[in-house]
Amino acid sequence: MIHVKLSHADTCNPAILATSGIAMLQNVKDVLIGRHSGSGPTDEPGATAYGMSLALKAGAHATIESVSASLRLHSTWSTDHAAGLVATESRSLQALAKAAAEAGIECIAHAPHRDFDEFLGSFVVQARLHDLTILDADPGALANGRRLIEGLLTQSGRPLIVVPPGCTEFADGNILVAWDGSATAARAVNDALPLLRTAATVHVASVTGEKVLPALAGQAGLISHLGCHGIWAVERHLALRNGDVAQTLREAARDQADMIIMGGFAHRRVRELVLGGVTQSLLGNSPVPLFMSH
Repeated sequence: MIHVKLSHADTCNPAILATSGIAMLQNVKDVLIGRHSGSGPTDEPGATAYGMSLALKAGAHATIESVSASLRLHSTWSTDHAAGLVATESRSLQALAKAAAEAGIECIAHAPHRDFDEFLGSFVVQARLHDLTILDADPGALANGRRLIEGLLTQSGRPLIVVPPGCTEFADGNILVAWDGSATAARAVNDALPLLRTAATVHVASVTGEKVLPALAGQAGLISHLGCHGIWAVERHLALRNGDVAQTLREAARDQADMIIMGGFAHRRVRELVLGGVTQSLLGNSPVPLFMSH
């Protein structure tokens, strides 16, 4: 395990804070980042770069854990091959820790040598002790990647940001809140308040023709609630396209949002936890990061 505690001398400079925005993102003190092999601040796009930029803006502590090693160890590879994978990943994390130090980020990074089930349980517990968890939306060929997202969303009790391919820089200037009046949507909005407070624009969007919102839980009610927190938001009505809620949200966010805030839906089928259709569809193809709570 690599422990790197860094000095924040530069990031405590008021002049730097004023230009970097680090002091703007309040109440996010620690983030957990699931790193896939090949992802980092300067190479392949992934949750690592996005999470590190978020940690920098928030002045937050970052814990980086290799997801790839444990996901791949679930396969039938030999013990020697597995050990070699972990060693390679550890060297990559050492380089990443050095880059974090140069950026002024306090972090802990490690590559555990565990099978997937053990890793999942440990990672969920870690998520409970962090303000945010950040993962890649598409782990590629890594087995059980979607199961990891499901486990974190439904068992950690903490919000999760899922980052699509090609997104390497945290941005919260324009936020689209997918609002349907449900308990999970309300939870997501509450968990996202630190981000909503820093956004330049917040659109509370509901999909018309999908379902009727309760009178007291409509967009106007949420906008009033956000106003009590000093957040100015506006209504946005999205016409349902081809009967597909996920596609409607996807198109609305494509050119006009940096992030979607949404509740994560789940139901049980034959004793197996399965995410709802809208959530699954957006996880598979979203133009912007998804901030989700359950």
